[in-house]
Amino acid sequence: MKKFLVVLLLVLSSSLLLAEYNFYLVSHGGPADPFWGIVMKGMNDAAEKYGVNATYLGPVKYSLQTFVNNLNAAISAKPDGLIVTITDANAVDEPLKRAIASGIPVIAINVPDPRTGLDKIPYLAYIGNNEYLGGYNGAMYVLSQFTPKRAVIAIHEVGHAGLEMRAKGIIDVLSEKGIPVEKLNITVDPAKGVAVLEGYLRKHPDTDMIFTLGPIGTLPAVTVVEDMGLLGKVKVSGFDLTEEMLEWIREGKVLYTVDQQQYLQGYLAVEFLYFYKKYGLTPIGDVLTGPFIITKDNLEPVVQSVKEGYR
Repeated sequence: MKKFLVVLLLVLSSSLLLAEYNFYLVSHGGPADPFWGIVMKGMNDAAEKYGVNATYLGPVKYSLQTFVNNLNAAISAKPDGLIVTITDANAVDEPLKRAIASGIPVIAINVPDPRTGLDKIPYLAYIGNNEYLGGYNGAMYVLSQFTPKRAVIAIHEVGHAGLEMRAKGIIDVLSEKGIPVEKLNITVDPAKGVAVLEGYLRKHPDTDMIFTLGPIGTLPAVTVVEDMGLLGKVKVSGFDLTEEMLEWIREGKVLYTVDQQQYLQGYLAVEFLYFYKKYGLTPIGDVLTGPFIITKDNLEPVVQSVKEGYR
């Protein structure tokens, strides 16, 4: 009996060590989006390595209100650390500043607070893409290949700060060259996106470049171009990586995509929180995981990592 109790205590002690800290990752994106599945994999891999609990909260369908509700729920749980996407700085300003004031360390991923000075949410660090550069560099790559007559930016989550910064980067490059470009709300529903884009192309037949800002937007864009017999005439760009995206690039249906290595966003955020809680180590400034332009020329080296779920 005594030996049994000793073994039981050892097992319980080990279990406690495996759950030394509890972290929450609160995102605007749900697990149905392939992008966030990779972030979750990074989060889970780091949690397993460092023996912590990590919980992911994200809406099934994009909803700012659900996102804020999830954030408040996570804060109420009094976690040892929070990882949050700052898709709407005004909406999350009060809860995050309240959480930080209560002693909960916060790391921003994917989308930072664009504000500066005292207005900016005082999180420990930002891990992710430079969204403006992602759009800017992508548009510069397009100009290195051809000069569009007219371009449209298919935006699937209007008001999403990160997507708006991507769009701004594109607009700044094209506007400087006098190329007509505008944003188009295609929603997160691929079927609606197809209808909206088809209507736009019929109204503006001189459009020869569609910029998409994520896999949810790329699918309807590729579908429309194929259905309307415009392959080769209307170019499509992407953001982020999936196996399907890589195949589209290989087949010439997508000109390029922007990789932000989102696995690192989930993994490093958990790792940094663990180091902060355990050793008081704090990263300084932004940790950029992108942008990296992927084209036919540099496609093959990343194919395997996508298949394995790291991109």
